[in-house]
Amino acid sequence: MGTTLLLPFGLPAWAGEWSPTEQDFFMDMPVALTATRLEQPLLEAPASITVVDREWLEASQARDLTDLLRLVPGMIVGQHNGNHPMVAYQGLGQRFTRQMQVLIDGRSIYSPTTGGAQWADLDLHPDDIERIEIIRGPNAAAYGSNAFSAIINVLTRHASDTQGQQIHTRLGSRGIRDIRYRLGGSDEEAALAYRVSLSQKHDDGLTSAHDEPTLNTLRFRADWLLSHGWMLTTHAGLFQAERRPGSTHDVHPPFRNDTLDSGHLQLRLEEHSDMGTSHVIQYFFQQNDGRAFFANTPDDPAVTVSRRHDIELERHRVVGQDSRWVVGAGVRRDQSRSEFYYDHGNWVNNELYRLFGHLEWSPNAHWMVHLGGMYEHNDLVGDEFLPRAGITFMPTDTHSIRAVVSRATRTPSLVEAYARGRIPGTDIFLLTTEDDLHAEVIRSYELGYHGQFDQGRVTVDLKGFHNIIEHIIQMPYEAIINAQPPGVIRNEGNLRISGVEGELGYRPHRRLRLTGGLSLMQARSDGHGQTQADSVPSHVVNLGMILRPSDDWRIMTSYYHYGDIRWIDDPGSRPVDAGDGFLDLHLTHQLSPRLEASLSITDLLAGGYDTRSPDSNWRANPRKTGAWFTLSAEF
Repeated sequence: MGTTLLLPFGLPAWAGEWSPTEQDFFMDMPVALTATRLEQPLLEAPASITVVDREWLEASQARDLTDLLRLVPGMIVGQHNGNHPMVAYQGLGQRFTRQMQVLIDGRSIYSPTTGGAQWADLDLHPDDIERIEIIRGPNAAAYGSNAFSAIINVLTRHASDTQGQQIHTRLGSRGIRDIRYRLGGSDEEAALAYRVSLSQKHDDGLTSAHDEPTLNTLRFRADWLLSHGWMLTTHAGLFQAERRPGSTHDVHPPFRNDTLDSGHLQLRLEEHSDMGTSHVIQYFFQQNDGRAFFANTPDDPAVTVSRRHDIELERHRVVGQDSRWVVGAGVRRDQSRSEFYYDHGNWVNNELYRLFGHLEWSPNAHWMVHLGGMYEHNDLVGDEFLPRAGITFMPTDTHSIRAVVSRATRTPSLVEAYARGRIPGTDIFLLTTEDDLHAEVIRSYELGYHGQFDQGRVTVDLKGFHNIIEHIIQMPYEAIINAQPPGVIRNEGNLRISGVEGELGYRPHRRLRLTGGLSLMQARSDGHGQTQADSVPSHVVNLGMILRPSDDWRIMTSYYHYGDIRWIDDPGSRPVDAGDGFLDLHLTHQLSPRLEASLSITDLLAGGYDTRSPDSNWRANPRKTGAWFTLSAEF
């Protein structure tokens, strides 16, 4: 089945004649940075990890970061409407999926106000990304609360890797009109390198809704080698988004337009002057100013402002030949202001303090022990300890078996903790929260295997897992959607998710690369968590292929399918699945060393609906095949 889907056009004539050399396969062992904050081979890591590397990024021609996540086993990608993607891991999906942490170069973009990542406003171009690491499982021991079900860490490219000028344009169906300009430069000594990019993305949204999103972005990165062993990296960005909901008929929640202005500044200082010791100190600030214009109060927008200050220090140490560790501490201040959510114009705050550490000890060449944990104190839930213990057995240098147990939490968002939301234009409170709201808790147990075969041509990662989720924070969506107060946010229900998950990579020769993933899940609840249990699909399947028939042609195709889901924020609706699945095709031709053209065709198997069906409480999302043409020039 996988071969038929991935190679409908057959292999080129040279496939049977060409054979690879040894250097095509005996490359450095793939490493990850995110699992423990220590750089380590995937073979040794105490976690299930998917890495979307430069080869996949270059071939994907992805317009949105969420498109790339369909290559990740267990990941569920949906669409609330034309300008709000939804991403979840192993279920619990909703418009604001709050159980997953998302980082960009170590900077959390998790919203302190509503929770979750603002996917629609993440205009990161694939050409600026070095790799994306996805930890498929809880990782609070390394990154704290909200690294609950998974963590996604987007690592951008060093500024010295993107020198010169580039213009990138895209035109396509649904009114797609994108343009991007990038400038990279350096000083004469090459001690300082920088990258500046300016872009605009626009389309008409969904076919039936015309809910047009427009996103303007200015990004900056500078890498400065201050002296031997000292590096300062600066990131900054400004974003402006405007989102329209389309026509108003059959939309139960209040019709509205949205605008968002946001910005961030991040400073990261690294010191590596000692071979066995290194230090990292990082500070970032980010702010989002959102305005929602409701139909019944068009001249009185609901304004929501979110702020975050975060500072963190890490110390890495290698101790002899058999152990190393990392320790660190951090302070975060989250602020939110919204008369719409809190019924007053004052700042709502949450201060968080954290201490963390991880020890990696290898008593001999075949065994490795991992012990780590995060202590957190915050104003909303008090003290929490988030431990992880793992052991890895490596019978050879290409195979490993791991056993991992961990505990993670999800701290309530500021809206969940302090909500007093009115129906716009009225004195009726639609949303409140119960006193003494607790954090959600997950206890995770994993037994996994990682292996390489055929001189590295084949990689396999398998795991069996059992997750127990307690104190689920229930959002009263029926009251919100139907404007029927009172809606009370409360802790209610428990959930158990068990299953198996696998990822396979195969590179038969250097011009062909295949990947596949399968996640099989079963969810059980105590009754109060049935809504969450219904959000867990029985399966998620993903397949991908990169083919280079010649040096100047590149073909990528991907297939994605998930089983029945009832999205948490759509109560009472029937389950939806991926129909015949999502099949995308990307063709890229290198016209010259500095000029590239590509054609992308998405959802070739379109039929039915994506996430929201006709009986949904939200506007239905009919699927339709789309296409766009991209031209990229460097000079």
